Amino acid sequence: MHKQLSNQQLSKLLTVTAKTIRCDLVQLEQAGLVKRIHGGVSQSEGVDISKFSLDAMLTELIQHSAMSDTLESDLKQGRLRKMKHKVFVLGSFNVDIVANLERFPQPGETLHSSSSSIGAGGKGANQAYAAAKNGANVTFMTKIGTDQFSQFARQHLSSTGIDNTIIVESSTSPTGTALIYVSEQLGENMIAVNEGANMTLTDDEVHSAEQHIIKAELFLTQLETNFDAIKLAMTIAKDNGAKVILNPAPYHDRTPELLHLVDMITPNETEASLMTGIKVTDLNSAKQAAIAINKLGVTSVVITRGSDGVLLYENDQFIQIDVLKSVVVDTTGAGDAFNGALVAELAKGSTLHEAALYANAYASLAVERLGAANMPDASLVAARLKIA
Repeated sequence: MHKQLSNQQLSKLLTVTAKTIRCDLVQLEQAGLVKRIHGGVSQSEGVDISKFSLDAMLTELIQHSAMSDTLESDLKQGRLRKMKHKVFVLGSFNVDIVANLERFPQPGETLHSSSSSIGAGGKGANQAYAAAKNGANVTFMTKIGTDQFSQFARQHLSSTGIDNTIIVESSTSPTGTALIYVSEQLGENMIAVNEGANMTLTDDEVHSAEQHIIKAELFLTQLETNFDAIKLAMTIAKDNGAKVILNPAPYHDRTPELLHLVDMITPNETEASLMTGIKVTDLNSAKQAAIAINKLGVTSVVITRGSDGVLLYENDQFIQIDVLKSVVVDTTGAGDAFNGALVAELAKGSTLHEAALYANAYASLAVERLGAANMPDASLVAARLKIA
């Protein structure tokens, strides 16, 4: 349409950083598809851009992918499949207040932030959003305050594509908040969370959502909500035949109380270490921790290891999934993207290995975007897996 665009325009259109745009343009120019100009890009002469349309790319995927039968079935019966596989997510909604810094400050040091923002977050909300983006039929339950952020929360959740949201309000506690520092040098983050209303969810409020929990095939939760309410909801789900998945983040001293209710657990290395007393520093120690967690009664163990990939342990078998190459911009929410995509794929009937491969690719796309709740489109996963 425009023939020529600036890097800034592309960054805004595609909701990625200028660094990502520049890296992509180098590859596109090498392939002869575009011509870089000062501060932007122009269309190369003689390039047939029609083959890059969504219809053309989808046709190519269907013709050449080994998953073509599944894709065709999903296209023809997408609505039916989505209605059939129900996921219930219980978890937090937080308002993320983010400061982007060149590096993390030292104690007592004041640094200038290159940019700051206020956005939606919370592990529960992020994971429900990611699951919905990947085709699951999701019911999400959370609790917020009656304050300046409550309308913001409702507007965000209504825009995510989550099928059903159950929002309870507290008249005494504020909406949860997370203060986040993002290091531009490392792409890493530091987070301090005030759970607020998330920690006031009551047993009666959980029972009010019981009919939705009973209908779920998979139940996913984390530990940013009142512990006793989590335990009650997990018990209801387990008693009614749902597969219960726990992302034990942030780690809670009472976590072992939940394990008899858990079918699958998805700790990171820190959480696996705290759960088992085994310091996870490499693949061997991760395997030891996975075995120890399995002995505590959890059938399937998924340890996310950051830049070292993902370790699966199920049926006395280990599978190591390597991290996929990506331009890391912001790791905030990467674990949430992984968990949401994992549950969505499991809901479709994928094996743990298949679901984890998919979720690993989805998380690799998420770290290329700014913001914990800036979840990528599921349509990008096939291309990322194909490149890998």
